[in-house]
Amino acid sequence: MDDPKSIIFALNKAVLNLLILTLAAATRMLPAKAADAYWLDQHNALLYLSTFQLDNELRQIGQEGTKTLLLHADALPSPVSRFIAWRAKEVGGMESVAWIQKPNKDNLRHAAKLVGFKGVQIDDHYFNNPTVSIQNLRKMLGKKELWCSFQPRQFSFQIANTCDQNDVQIYRNTCKGTGDMAWRMGITGNPRVAVAAYNDGSKQGDDLIKCIEKDLKGLGTKLFVFKWKNQEIWLMQILHQLQTALNLYK
Repeated sequence: MDDPKSIIFALNKAVLNLLILTLAAATRMLPAKAADAYWLDQHNALLYLSTFQLDNELRQIGQEGTKTLLLHADALPSPVSRFIAWRAKEVGGMESVAWIQKPNKDNLRHAAKLVGFKGVQIDDHYFNNPTVSIQNLRKMLGKKELWCSFQPRQFSFQIANTCDQNDVQIYRNTCKGTGDMAWRMGITGNPRVAVAAYNDGSKQGDDLIKCIEKDLKGLGTKLFVFKWKNQEIWLMQILHQLQTALNLYK
């Protein structure tokens, strides 16, 4: 049997390497350009704040030509969300929309009260089981815009017409397949309906987004990208390294 201390040392070394990879991914990855909006999750937002990288990241997003920051605001304290929205405007020239991934009543009330945000975006989870009607939600939001994010099977123009801005999540598709699906759904060329595409954070993911952006531009369609400096590819490498380290001591 291997020495337990050797096993613990190897695991600690693997975990340390994985943490280094994660931090490198969060601060150094260069995403694809030319998205009309980027999602920024709350975990990365807090990481950028704690490492004093927030302004630099927001400046990079703005330099991509991005007009809107979709900030994951479910669990962020109001002062933190307000600060990020302010910095997005100051250094990135972007408006901010509060993205609510878990649109329960408490999170929606929280989002409605946020200061400095152009609007609130409800995620596709809302349409599976609405906790409040669209009409009541609009009353709750007051002057804030309502943005709606759909999976393709959920989308309908009847619902979309009640929202100020929409996007359809055509994720993990090919470049041509993304544009073709959008065209078949009849959403191309509509300024109130964007296509949301997924970038896993890899070089191939960046290339795919660039191709999709070019194709959608020819179709007169906006592109939203999920998400800014996605760490999925790095996390997969982390899990692989950890599994390898564990297998060495079986």
